Amino acid sequence: MLTKIKNLSTKAKAGLGAGLALLAAAGVGLGVWQPWKQAPEEPVEPVNPPQQVQGPREPEVQGPQIQVGGETVNCTVYTGQGWSICVPEDWTAEERGENGVLLSSGDGAEMTLELLSGGGNTGSFAAISGGEEGAEMTLRFYAGAGEPAPVLTASAPADRWNQYDKLFAALARTLTVGQDKPFAEIFVVPQEPDWQEADGMTVLFLDKDGFVLDEEVQKAVEAYMLSWPEEEREGYTGRYRVDGIAWDVSYTGLTENYIDVFRAGVAFEESGGGWTAMSGGVLLAVHTDGSSVERTQWLNGGAAESLEELAGLLAQ
Repeated sequence: MLTKIKNLSTKAKAGLGAGLALLAAAGVGLGVWQPWKQAPEEPVEPVNPPQQVQGPREPEVQGPQIQVGGETVNCTVYTGQGWSICVPEDWTAEERGENGVLLSSGDGAEMTLELLSGGGNTGSFAAISGGEEGAEMTLRFYAGAGEPAPVLTASAPADRWNQYDKLFAALARTLTVGQDKPFAEIFVVPQEPDWQEADGMTVLFLDKDGFVLDEEVQKAVEAYMLSWPEEEREGYTGRYRVDGIAWDVSYTGLTENYIDVFRAGVAFEESGGGWTAMSGGVLLAVHTDGSSVERTQWLNGGAAESLEELAGLLAQ
């Protein structure tokens, strides 16, 4: 290289020197720019990093909700063969029979749904009754116009009944059988009537006044005794005693009235001494408009084996 430079003309040497000076000034010379020996540069974060664009989110699936006394109850839908019903999401479900279900809250409240064949003769109703010694209350919904006829029976401990009675009615309204909602029009749910036993009398309290049941029960017992065949009367003296009157069941939906049914225990004196208790006692049905008594009706307590059979007799 030096020999070649010496052989260059003065003008050429001056041009070459000027070029080398420019390279040196720029720091770009042989042995200076060696990228493989330099440390990698640190990445520079952008001042305003671009926002990541996400695709549309899948909507969350919300189960049905029902309103009960100003509170919202989240539910799921339990489906059977041709029917469905809303169930609180924390309840359990257990199949019953070929096409029924037992729904449980876990703290004593239960609902059982059945579809009965051969319905249609009784009509539709809602009924409430008390359990043995008032340990629990039972609410029963029946729609006899369909085939099969749906029957929904709900029960809960008596001391927690106010916690569940409105919920039971709200769940019943969600029942769908085929294209129908058999209990959707239930607006008046029966309740235990206001009654009391005091001073040897049983009184049903209405809006206007109280209705004494004892005389009506006595009339019912005597009417029952008059219905006996002549040969059966010979075995008794004609004397009887009433061993207490208590509320049994109440209906709505059968007629335009409320129907409160009371059961009286009755015993008859035998001709040879002793007493015979009447199986099932006597039932006294009081038909009211909520404020006054429209009429009364008595029945043999053993004449009906179910609430549906009793409802059929009361609707006549």
